[in-house]
Amino acid sequence: MSEPGTIVFDIIGTSFSLEKPRQELLKLGAPNYALELWFAQALRDAFAFSHAGKYQPLKKVLQAELPRTLKTLGVETNSEQREGVMATFSELDLQPGAKEAFRDLNKAGWKIVALTNGSEDATRKLLAGAEVEPYFSEVYSCDALALTKPHADVYKMIQADNLADTWLVAAHAWDIAGGISVGMKTAFVSQLERDYLEVYPQPQIIAEDLLSAVRQIIKY
Repeated sequence: MSEPGTIVFDIIGTSFSLEKPRQELLKLGAPNYALELWFAQALRDAFAFSHAGKYQPLKKVLQAELPRTLKTLGVETNSEQREGVMATFSELDLQPGAKEAFRDLNKAGWKIVALTNGSEDATRKLLAGAEVEPYFSEVYSCDALALTKPHADVYKMIQADNLADTWLVAAHAWDIAGGISVGMKTAFVSQLERDYLEVYPQPQIIAEDLLSAVRQIIKY
């Protein structure tokens, strides 16, 4: 079994479900895949702007991207409706099994950390609302460096004795690849993207859900 150490969780999509914004988009007449299209385009443009040497917080990019995505899909909306979609990001629910996973890690003596492309304040509010904030010793946001994941410097913010002994848990292959680039151990949760990309370096663990990933890490 692994000696208890530091374990880092991605937040949006990994620890918290995006089902609420999906349902809000469906109410506007958008197709079921609208969420994935919107989120992927927003991440792309956030990454691109960061790569170009500039930065905008993810929330601002999502807000700017939303009307374009809906227009592309032929969905007519007004600003109030779009604000309703954005508001759901402050109301996200934990992924199934997440609270149990955090509790198991806490009991086993692990240090639990959040690392997010979202803001620190919004992340702390989500954790508090889900009654899991006490499990987290630190919350790190890309805003602190004005760089998006998967830039290597973002992962290096983690205050751990040795990144090589630190685990990253994420549901995004690009995030896992970023963690591997700085020597972290990684667990890919496949429930969102299904398959891990073959062109990326491979994680130590691939699990169907968050709880399964954590239980494998504890036994690793």
